[in-house]
Amino acid sequence: MRKAVCSIGLVLIFCGVAAMPANAQVGVAGGVIFSELGDIAANDQTASLKRVPGWHVHLWVNLPLGSFALRPGLRYMDAGRLFNPSNTSGFVTTPDPVDFGGAPDTGFPDVAGSVTDDHFVTYIEIPIDVRYQYDLSFISPYALVGPVLRFATDTNNQDRLRTLSMAAAVGVGLEIRLAGLRFYPEVKRTFGVSGFTNDEYEFADVVIRPEEQRLNTTMLSIGIGF
Repeated sequence: MRKAVCSIGLVLIFCGVAAMPANAQVGVAGGVIFSELGDIAANDQTASLKRVPGWHVHLWVNLPLGSFALRPGLRYMDAGRLFNPSNTSGFVTTPDPVDFGGAPDTGFPDVAGSVTDDHFVTYIEIPIDVRYQYDLSFISPYALVGPVLRFATDTNNQDRLRTLSMAAAVGVGLEIRLAGLRFYPEVKRTFGVSGFTNDEYEFADVVIRPEEQRLNTTMLSIGIGF
């Protein structure tokens, strides 16, 4: 699956390179991400899930279209350890047995069901950004927006994660021209549009339904264009 997705993404990029005008660019970027899942709800209780760190590498082609540009790309994203019960707060499931030697434990219980401690989530993504740039002499700010196709590649979670899911992205950045190169510090926020799980799963004794969970990320990256 991973090889097929990579091949599709690379074909799209190479097609863009072959058809791109003289002022188009190829670039590569990388950086950190902070991923978060939507809140868990069960009965009258909810749990907020904290952000977890990860990283990404992004290959893209920038195709100028007047004041705008189309920037398709291929990105590998390690979303981090999403299924980690220690990242939850504000939720109490079925109480643990009372400890007659002390106060009852009301903390988040140990994970149960199919979730284990080593569940990191990884994706290959195909973002298609539409970019608008305000040109200045050396440093030009820009904004971007576009859809993102996500393909789950994590073998530990393959039976739980939806093979294909959708997200939407918005971001801002700077194009810094220096020594014949162009550098792109960028901040981007992606919002899960479709649920990213394939079926119900159990997380700390709570059944999570696919429609209740979305994967959102904040990306901080630095890129270079050639």
